[in-house]
Amino acid sequence: MFAPSHSCSKPYKPYQFDSDWEVRRFRDEVDDYKRCIGEFVEEQEEAVRAHQDAAQEAIDEWNNFVNYELR
Repeated sequence: MFAPSHSCSKPYKPYQFDSDWEVRRFRDEVDDYKRCIGEFVEEQEEAVRAHQDAAQEAIDEWNNFVNYELR
C-alpha cells in the first residue's frame, strides 16, 4: 500500500510585488492552496473513519461468533 499525497500547488511568492493586481492574485492563489489542502485533509479523515468503522464491524462480527456460536 502507499500513502496518498495531495496534488495542491503551493503558490510562489515573488521577491517583490509590482502591482496591486499581483498582490490580489497571490492572495487568491494562497486561498486556493489552503482550500485544496483542507479538502485533501477532509478526504483523508473520511477515509480514516471508514477504515475504523470496517475494523469495528470485523471485531463485532468476531465477538458475536465467539459469544453465540462457540458456546
